[in-house]
Amino acid sequence: MRSVRAFWVRCFVVLLGCCTVGCGLVRNAIQEDRRSSHELPAFTHEPGSWRTEAVRMRDGVELSTRIFLPKGVERAPVVLIRNPYDLGPFIDLTCDLFVRYGLGCVLQDVRGRMASGGEWWPLMNEVSDGQDTLRWLVGQPFVDGNIALYGMSYLGGTALAAMTGELPVEVRTVVVSVFGTDLREVVSERGHLPHELLTAWAAFMPGRQGTRASAGKAYRKMLEHRPHLEADVAATGAPLPFYREWLNALEPGGGLWRRPETEALRRMPERLPVPMLLVGGFDDPFLPATLRTWESLASRDRSVMVLGPWNHVGAQSGAVKTPGIKDDMNQWGFTIPWLRHALQGVPLPYEAGRVVVAGHGDSGARVLPTWPPATREQVFFLDTAPAGGAPGACASASLGAQPPAASASLTYRYDPAEPWRSEGGARGLAFAMLGRQGITPGPVVQTWPCARQDVLRFVGPAAESDMRIAGRARLRLRVRSSAEDTAFVAKLVDVDAEGRALHVTDGAATLRLPLADTLEPLPYALGSEREVEIDFYPASWVLAKGHRLGLWVSSSNYPMLSAHLNTARPWYEETTPVVAAQTVELGGGEGASRLLLPVELPGGIP
Repeated sequence: MRSVRAFWVRCFVVLLGCCTVGCGLVRNAIQEDRRSSHELPAFTHEPGSWRTEAVRMRDGVELSTRIFLPKGVERAPVVLIRNPYDLGPFIDLTCDLFVRYGLGCVLQDVRGRMASGGEWWPLMNEVSDGQDTLRWLVGQPFVDGNIALYGMSYLGGTALAAMTGELPVEVRTVVVSVFGTDLREVVSERGHLPHELLTAWAAFMPGRQGTRASAGKAYRKMLEHRPHLEADVAATGAPLPFYREWLNALEPGGGLWRRPETEALRRMPERLPVPMLLVGGFDDPFLPATLRTWESLASRDRSVMVLGPWNHVGAQSGAVKTPGIKDDMNQWGFTIPWLRHALQGVPLPYEAGRVVVAGHGDSGARVLPTWPPATREQVFFLDTAPAGGAPGACASASLGAQPPAASASLTYRYDPAEPWRSEGGARGLAFAMLGRQGITPGPVVQTWPCARQDVLRFVGPAAESDMRIAGRARLRLRVRSSAEDTAFVAKLVDVDAEGRALHVTDGAATLRLPLADTLEPLPYALGSEREVEIDFYPASWVLAKGHRLGLWVSSSNYPMLSAHLNTARPWYEETTPVVAAQTVELGGGEGASRLLLPVELPGGIP
């Protein structure tokens, strides 16, 4: 047995080494698979050889920059990629695909990572370094006068940051996947930090070095440590200044949002002169930022956005799969034609100024003028009356079209030491970086037992026909609490005839930050009534005929979001959690607690 295992280990090492040195057979097989599976045209060139230069930034720091051109080509249109990840041969394969279509590729290690000099501080150096790199690139003899910027995730962030300045005329387009320019909602959900995104990423990317094994251990330590403000030292042995800045940016007015780099990135789309190809996923933590980028994009009539039921790595996870689409965060079927059109003048095989959308429950992709499409607001009132005929073992209250006839309330006990553990959703990245230690994103089956006393469950009537939820649902709750500050978390679920519930979307609010536009934390008087409005994560979901919409209200969604400790101090400074009695006032009339659901109109016509 040991000899067999050793044989396969040697085979893996040989294959990895072959990929690393650019083994032609392996590269060709990978690229042919990409070409055929994404229905791309025939390759036009053969790849040449890599060469490396040190590019000096304005402050003297040198960034390692590799250049890859098609074989026998001295001048070519060029795609710039600025990368923070030690991905070995995998990122090289992206460049390898580009050069097979006659495009040069420039791949740069960002400041403080891999072979580049300087100190690592996520995103803050990418504005100036990206602009400096563009200025260097336009003067290079191997560039034929046409440049594109390209990137996925953080690499997309570097591309967007480089576009914030006065663009050289040579820049023709930018292609970005699963990222956006306004990061306020990505970093903070009404004062909650998305642990599965930012804490996991900080553990994975603390500095120049780091391994997946040590990242998993560091992430667990960071989650367990109190006060969380010092979790970086406990996990990595040293402060992570960028992570502490994120923590201090959880409330409006944090220093991160006043930085000129952050403001320049946020404002970039409204003055972008070149078209953009933008790719987002409904189960991706950067979806709100992606949508805001599209909404404010000055060149939107010449741009394209592609939205699918994907998580951050371009895969469909969970119990629902959408057929007829390609799962890949690169979306090569859109990206390669887009780059060839912008840089080489090849006709574009699809129409610009459109949104290509495939949501959960769709039978394929649709082409729309905008997203979300035209919707009507369907109102569901929360009622203590039992949900008649609701399937499943858990007793549920009801969601109805009419407000309760009389005032009523429901109460539960929230203990931060025993938070409701996340099952599905869109805010996670740990699953990709840390493997099984991360929460699986997407429409995951909900398994929390009925016996838990910290969840209020409401279920609506069976749908008489298929109903598509498109956009952001909102939940208005009238609440009371015995805590100085606390959270209210809500989740929408799809309940089938057997009572199986799938995660659809979720959201959170706090007493101190009750509304999306609350500019400063509001003090709260113990036991007083306050209305909070929860803005759910954007969703595209088909509730099938016969299925029921479920609404679950609690006070935690951990570790997709940090657990509120029920004190007035910021949770990341607190060491001692407090148990709270939470009350939801259902009421009657216009002030009744209610769910506002955006339902797509037939044909999208108002």
